[in-house]
Amino acid sequence: MTATSRIEIDLSAVERNVTTLRRALSAGSPGKHVGICAVLKADAYGLGAPRIAKRLEIAAVDLIAVYTPDQARSLIEAAIRTPILILMPTNGVTRVDTLFRAASTGRLHFTVHQREQLMSLAALSDQLGIMLPLHFEVDSGLHRGGSMPEEAAKLVQIAAEHPRLRVAGLTTHFASADCDPDQVARQIACFDNWLAAVERFAAPDCIVHVANSCATFRHQSLHRDMVRVGLALYGGVADRFRDPESCELIDDCRDLEPAVRWTSQIVHLMDVAEGEPIGYGGTWRADRPTRLALIPVGFADGYPLGLSNRGAVGVELPDGSLTYCPVAGRVSMDQITIDVTDTPREDITLGSRVELIGRDPSAPNHLPALARAATSSVHEMLSRLGARVPRVYRAAAEQSEPVSVASTMAR
Repeated sequence: MTATSRIEIDLSAVERNVTTLRRALSAGSPGKHVGICAVLKADAYGLGAPRIAKRLEIAAVDLIAVYTPDQARSLIEAAIRTPILILMPTNGVTRVDTLFRAASTGRLHFTVHQREQLMSLAALSDQLGIMLPLHFEVDSGLHRGGSMPEEAAKLVQIAAEHPRLRVAGLTTHFASADCDPDQVARQIACFDNWLAAVERFAAPDCIVHVANSCATFRHQSLHRDMVRVGLALYGGVADRFRDPESCELIDDCRDLEPAVRWTSQIVHLMDVAEGEPIGYGGTWRADRPTRLALIPVGFADGYPLGLSNRGAVGVELPDGSLTYCPVAGRVSMDQITIDVTDTPREDITLGSRVELIGRDPSAPNHLPALARAATSSVHEMLSRLGARVPRVYRAAAEQSEPVSVASTMAR
């Protein structure tokens, strides 16, 4: 049975976004190679980490970051050769683990957050006879992970004195790179003071990395040896800045391309009389004779409940253009209704294609616009896209047919 809905990921757009990132990094640090760490947490924000990672290998990113060992395992099992950094506090691997081979060859990096974890990794390296690359996170103000500066400095020194541990990375994470440049300045000052105290313990090829997607475009001084980007890969960064003009590389940021599109189709049409309530709780009431269209997606698919009476859906007309229709009533588990009264009846039929998330930054169904309407975030909306909606991967934006459809749902 053919699915009525699908999430399209333009892999060529992802690759072009990597090119845009490299241009911004080159402008910020002429003559210096600044690496790119692609953050593919939560199955690449729900878009399918193995397939995204394969394209990023073609684009030659330097490192891939995931949160959990399971996420790293899925990439290793997909034959991804790019080094992988696990961000979560974890104590290592066993010989029977799929990750062991990657760890034994130095392709699996660990982020150190606390002393107990470091001691476990040290014991593991001795037990298995392998060298482990470690990245040390200092808590500069986010207070979500890592160690406070004094403790983090001690951990770096302990690792540097261990024969099988390598200080491969020094890092922190910003709390408000999108909206609070003063907080960024405080955090980077804290990090630089810490860095001055510990960099003598680092390996010669140690990577200093602090910038997330927003910080990458905020100021070139934050680039350091590598940047960690997640949302930038899919083009959803410029809309996040509270004051875009305060960002040094905002023009490059605006060149990022939206890479995700979600489509479905109309499966039912109905007419209701003026005054009739629509949906659970009757939160929307027809103020005129109204024509409604039913679309078979709902919050179980990741269309947020917060878009009840707020969302906008693009309906494809016979000439291929889109008209935007409001969501009418509460979003249900498996369906939404939209008001199509203002569109000629002959232009909308059963099977008409609709666009739930579009790639036009000026459209009301552009992902950042929907996230604002739902009082959510682009990160949350992407990562909550339902596993039962097939992911379709395109090799080029101009292709009319998909390259492949995920044979299992993305998660």
